[in-house]
Amino acid sequence: MKKLLLLLAFFPLLTQAQSVKAKLGTGGSFIILNNGTPGVDEFVKLLIKETGEVNWYLDGQDLFIRDGFFDAFGNGILHKYDFMHIDGVNGRIGFNILGGKSDGSPGGENNLPLTSSVTLMGSIATKVRLLDGSVNASYTIQQDDHVMIIDKTTNTPTDMVLSPVANSKGREYIFRRNGTSTGKIIVKPAPGEKLNGLVDGSITLGAENSTLEVVCGPDSWWVTSEISITALAQVTTTSITASDKNIIEVNFTSASQSIDISLPAAADKEDKLYTIKRNANGALFSGNVLRIVPASGENLDQSTLASPYLMDNDFESVTVRSNGTSWVILNKYKPENAIREVSTTSTISSSDQTLLIPNTSTINLTLPDITTVPVGKTITVKRKAGGTGVVSLLKSGVAVEGVASLTIDGTTLSTVTVQSDGSAWWVISKF
Repeated sequence: MKKLLLLLAFFPLLTQAQSVKAKLGTGGSFIILNNGTPGVDEFVKLLIKETGEVNWYLDGQDLFIRDGFFDAFGNGILHKYDFMHIDGVNGRIGFNILGGKSDGSPGGENNLPLTSSVTLMGSIATKVRLLDGSVNASYTIQQDDHVMIIDKTTNTPTDMVLSPVANSKGREYIFRRNGTSTGKIIVKPAPGEKLNGLVDGSITLGAENSTLEVVCGPDSWWVTSEISITALAQVTTTSITASDKNIIEVNFTSASQSIDISLPAAADKEDKLYTIKRNANGALFSGNVLRIVPASGENLDQSTLASPYLMDNDFESVTVRSNGTSWVILNKYKPENAIREVSTTSTISSSDQTLLIPNTSTINLTLPDITTVPVGKTITVKRKAGGTGVVSLLKSGVAVEGVASLTIDGTTLSTVTVQSDGSAWWVISKF
């Protein structure tokens, strides 16, 4: 080998239109050295072993795989184009690097020096796997997976099991859910391992088009990005069963209209949120009733199928969530209705709160049906002072403390507040 190296040093090797073959013996190596003094500053620059191992020592120099005659912009001007460029000083590597014109003058996109450990000027392609979540009840993620798009058209769960932490450190995965069914896509670690630092933790992709990105750390998988796309609102003017859309807008089209929003079974919609808005279009009618109805055998807080949750105020909204066994109220907005002045005989609306009666009006006011107002509903009737008008407060379906009516004449009684307990109206205060 030393003789071969010596010959190469003194006699340049020229080959033309022929192949060159060098055969190494077992355990042998092909070595190229620098021009240093042996034992002082002579170093190996390239080492190729008979086993196939290749060692290339840059020692602070750059390595290029370059095309010096690259027409980058199709205008006939040639540029230096590095398919790969290794910065031997800073330990950086770049791909698709356009480095000025071929004659050495600046031009094009001069991106040198490399600015990061890895620099890529251009797009990147990774493995995208399409999975049918309706067929795969459980999928163990493979080494060559990166982006997984999961179609989901059934109501059963699908488990996406992350690869073991020990051989996945630094790896990232991206998940995207397709489909509008209620079945959950559950991303979880291998049994006994961690997700977000929690042993056997999991993340659920419940909404259509939701995405999740995770990365593997030293001892746990960690969520780096999670997006749950809110579906467009479900708008209705009639009774419906809530769909997969997160927002339900309820609009009335006439007076005394009743609309029921029926919730699906909580077990089928675990972690699902619904926000329900009354009078979303701003149209107001008297006597409207909006009820939120849980499934048979389930609850919405204390409300049931037989005694639904009532949204009796105009522009009211409520947000509910399934915990897997029942629905719970997380937030509600209940605007106070303005005082309404009434001077003619009428039935009090379930959305009324305080009624003001002129002192000259003799009228009958009928309380709303007890079944159309929520438990705890209060109504106050106030007659203005003076005058000779008389207000008769009548029952509707049930009496007020067993009395067919109350008379508000401005002398013996001018104000009365009644409240519903779900089965009867009770006088709370009067004067």
